[in-house]
Amino acid sequence: MKFLNKELGKSPLFDLNGSDTIKSLQQEALKEFNKHGLPNKNWEDWKYSDFSLLNKMSFTFGLRKNISSLPSPFPEINNTNQIVIFNGYYQKDLSSISNKISVKTIEEAYKTNSELIHNLLAPNSNPFHNINSAMINSGLMIIVNDNEIINDPIHIINYTSDLDEPIMNHPLFIIKAGNGSEASIIEHYYGSTKIEYWQNSVTKIELSKNSSIKHFRLQEEGASSYHVADTKYILEKDARLSAFHLSTGASKYRQNINVNLKDIGASSSINGLCLTKDNQQHDHFITVNHLKEKCTSNQLFKYILSDSSLGIFNGRVIVQKGAQQTDAKQSTKNLILNDRAVALSNPQLEIYADDVKCSHGSTTGQLDQATIFYMRSRGIDYKTAHLLLINGFAKEVLKIISEKNINQYVNEQLSFWLENAGIT
Repeated sequence: MKFLNKELGKSPLFDLNGSDTIKSLQQEALKEFNKHGLPNKNWEDWKYSDFSLLNKMSFTFGLRKNISSLPSPFPEINNTNQIVIFNGYYQKDLSSISNKISVKTIEEAYKTNSELIHNLLAPNSNPFHNINSAMINSGLMIIVNDNEIINDPIHIINYTSDLDEPIMNHPLFIIKAGNGSEASIIEHYYGSTKIEYWQNSVTKIELSKNSSIKHFRLQEEGASSYHVADTKYILEKDARLSAFHLSTGASKYRQNINVNLKDIGASSSINGLCLTKDNQQHDHFITVNHLKEKCTSNQLFKYILSDSSLGIFNGRVIVQKGAQQTDAKQSTKNLILNDRAVALSNPQLEIYADDVKCSHGSTTGQLDQATIFYMRSRGIDYKTAHLLLINGFAKEVLKIISEKNINQYVNEQLSFWLENAGIT
């Protein structure tokens, strides 16, 4: 990826306005990436995710400009605090945010908490995280103060459109929930262009003592795009995380999810719905670390795969030695709509404590023809029977979405996908 060396220094956030420390960290991060290169099949954690095509491509940073109106079509969700980022550039004038929420650019965040930014840009074992550190060109820090309850979700819309050439974006999002606070975050990626582009995001979400965060990550990139993401959750004592991950877009998609239950009583529930068609390749790699006693975690990911697409799930739950009375559940279920689609699942448990309740499982199958025959015998046509069964399969993971407007939006996207996948 020689173009990275060429583009280093052209990012609007390179060295953060003259910081020698940041400049050094960014150069070191790119050096670390160049040392190992892109992952390949010899990397155990990446052996099914092939991003070698990026070696033959070239991307530049998009033009930073303010737009006068929201692009169309716009993925709007009603009754939200709206934060708009267009082609990697924060559109402050088109954003509408409650004064209860602190939103800072990365430049502003660095002025108030330089150590945090230093830590995030330090060399990492994830090669794409290192690229993000070196090439970061966008991002925000969002802070919810202690005991603050934000009723309307915070909707961060990363919109990509109107491209003249292939661009890349490397955003960094930092979300901090104060003690006893509650908020819902929608981290949304949406593409409306046929031109290739590359999104490489890093998101860090910190939940302080007794806080509650609902995180909805919606990946609806353009069909010709590449999307790589590294999401890290850190939960303190009695913190509660409820997360939902939807992926429908991008030609190739890899999402690393790391959950750290750092203190007593922390709990996390993460559901995911992955919809793939054509030749899409979607990969989730999830690690849940139980570091203290009396913590709970739940994972439920479902894949619906059509055409010649590939769905990959790696889920790892690690229960450390002192994490007694852990309760951990992990499940992945794959629905294959034809004989060409492929699902690969690898649930794992690593347990170093003896007083635990842990379970995992994985299933893969096709629609039950006997059930379809029964439904048709009762007057239901072939397509409707398929639609009802597929919707029924997906609904289980959507139960985690308690917000009406978000649930409605996701259901509409599911119906749209089924229509375009030739199901209806």
